[in-house]
Amino acid sequence: RGMKLFFGRANCSACHAGQNFTDNGFHNIGIGMDAKEPDPGRVAISKLGGDTGAFKTPTLREIARSGPYMHDGSLKTLSDVVAHYNRGGIANPWLDEEMFEMKLTEQEQADLVKFLEEGLSSSTYPNHTPPELPQ
Repeated sequence: RGMKLFFGRANCSACHAGQNFTDNGFHNIGIGMDAKEPDPGRVAISKLGGDTGAFKTPTLREIARSGPYMHDGSLKTLSDVVAHYNRGGIANPWLDEEMFEMKLTEQEQADLVKFLEEGLSSSTYPNHTPPELPQ
């Protein structure tokens, strides 16, 4: 059910696409834009106004192992991440056009989290012994 939402109504795949689940693009999803001094994001490099608050879309591979989430670590759990997207991000003049209030039910949010945790992350890594490095 979570995968169906991811690729369907929740539209996560608009930015998290391909084999690495990223478009390698830069998007403003509203994170930190409500701060007194928001992080400028990509505009600090590009100098293009539309890049204000935009950060690179990360891969979602092994996402369950990579928290806390967002460029500033402000979202501690995948449930927090899904809730942020469900609200449509934090409104600001540069919010990405793909951001919208999803209006997912609690069950649908839980299904999406489960897909992120189990569908895009391994439960175990293969057993291996780290190599011995020269001393």
